[in-house]
Amino acid sequence: MNRNVHTGFARDFTGLPALRQQGDQDFTVRANELSAFLRERGRAPEAGAAHDATEATLGSWLDGQRAADRRGRLSAQRAGALQGVLGPGWSSPRDIV
Repeated sequence: MNRNVHTGFARDFTGLPALRQQGDQDFTVRANELSAFLRERGRAPEAGAAHDATEATLGSWLDGQRAADRRGRLSAQRAGALQGVLGPGWSSPRDIV
């Protein structure tokens, strides 16, 4: 059974809604906020060590993008955009500014 069929059955069985895919406009807004954060603070946001709500929000979003990338669910375009903002080590928190 392929993954999509399995996921469909699991959602039918549990009654859980399908996960919402972030739209391109939402992604672009967050990527721009991430770029501004990096420019202003000289480092990437960290959800677990956030100093304010902005950092917590951006850090959590970035963690989600990293998780999607690890699972092979982040498009090459989005991965490229994040690499453009954070550099080639963007998918690992230890490899960026």
